[in-house]
Amino acid sequence: MSKRNLWNRSIIILFICSIIFLSSTALASYPKTFTDTQGREITLDESPQRIITRAPDEARIVIALGYGDKLVAGEQATKSCLCPMTFSNTTEGCLECYENIIDGRMPDLPEISTRYDIYFEEIARLEPDLIFCGNLKDAEAFEDKIGCPVVVLGGQGWNFGDEGYFDSIRVAGEALDARDQADELIAFAKGKVEMIESVTKEIDPDDRPKVYFASRGASNAFYDPKEGRDFTRTEPKYDPLTIAGGNNIASEINGSTVNVALEQIIAWNPDFIFISNSNAGNNTGLDFIKNSPELASINAIKEGNVFNCFYPHCRGTPPDRNLFNMMYMAKVMYPEEFEDLDLEKEGNEIFKAFLGVDGVFSEYANYLVWPREYLDSLK
Repeated sequence: MSKRNLWNRSIIILFICSIIFLSSTALASYPKTFTDTQGREITLDESPQRIITRAPDEARIVIALGYGDKLVAGEQATKSCLCPMTFSNTTEGCLECYENIIDGRMPDLPEISTRYDIYFEEIARLEPDLIFCGNLKDAEAFEDKIGCPVVVLGGQGWNFGDEGYFDSIRVAGEALDARDQADELIAFAKGKVEMIESVTKEIDPDDRPKVYFASRGASNAFYDPKEGRDFTRTEPKYDPLTIAGGNNIASEINGSTVNVALEQIIAWNPDFIFISNSNAGNNTGLDFIKNSPELASINAIKEGNVFNCFYPHCRGTPPDRNLFNMMYMAKVMYPEEFEDLDLEKEGNEIFKAFLGVDGVFSEYANYLVWPREYLDSLK
C-alpha cells in the first residue's frame, strides 16, 4: 500500500471515529431530565460516576447495564445476594462469582445500609452523584439528607411485564445513558419467557396441574410468626409459575406474600408443591412436608410431586433466580415437552446476563446441592 493510500485511509478512520464520538456526546447531553418508575422528574447535570444502591436488586441492574465500575457502595446483603452466598459467612457459596464481579471489588464494597437502617453519614462521606432505591420513602430520605439525585426503580423481579421489572431496567438505562444495554437485557429476558410460553400457552387451562408454591420455604414448618419462613406463606401472583404452565391455586387471593390456612391448602389438593430452598445441602423443609401426616391426602404428596425450587427473595426479588425458576418449574411439570431444555446452560446464560460472570449457575447448583442432584437425575 502506498504512503498516499495509507494516509487517506487514516484520515477516513479518524473521520468516522469523530462522527461516532460526536454522536455519542449528543446522545448523552447534559443536563437531562427523565421520569422514574414513580413518575418523579429527575434531572442529572452530568454523567453519574459514583453510584450507590439501597438494595441488591438495584445493584444488579447497575451491573447488568455495564456500570458496575461506578458502584461505590451498597446494602449489606448485596454481597450475599448477587453472587449467592451464605448470608453470615461469605466464604461459603459462589466464591468465583463473589471474587470476580465488579472487577473483584465486591468483598470490600462499603455497606451503607441494612434491611432496617441507612447509614447517612457514611453515604455522605462517599459523595455519590446518583442513588438508586426501590421506594418513595427511601428516596425522600436520601434527597433530604444527602441531596444528590435519587431514582426510584422498584418492580418485582418476577413480574415479567412491561410495567413491572422491565420498566425498572428502562429507567435505569435512561439514568445511565445505557438505553441500548437496557433494551438488550429486556429482549434477553423476554426471549427466555417466550421460550417457555410458546410451549405452555398451547396447554388447555383444564389440563394444567394445580400448584401450591411455598415461596418462603418450610424450614420453620407450617407457621413462623417471627420471620414468615413457613409452608403456609405463598405468592398469589407469581409469573414464573404461571408462565411455566402451572395453575397457581392461590391466584384468587388479593395481595402478595400472604399466609393461608393449612386446611385451605389441603382443600385445594394441589398436584404439585414447590418449596423454596436456599439452605445449602439442607432438605429439612422438603422432608418435613413430604412426611407430614396432615398433608398425606394431597395428590402432590401421594404422587411424589413435591420439589425444591429457587428462593424468589433475597433482600428483594432477584430477577435472575426468578427467571430461572420459570424454566425449572416448566421442566419439572412438563418433562416431555421440555425434554431438550438444558437447564444448566440456560441458568448460566441468565446469571451472566445480570452479573457479567460466567458459570454462576453451575457454581450455585453445586453449592446448594439439591439443584445438582436434580440435574444429575436427568442424565
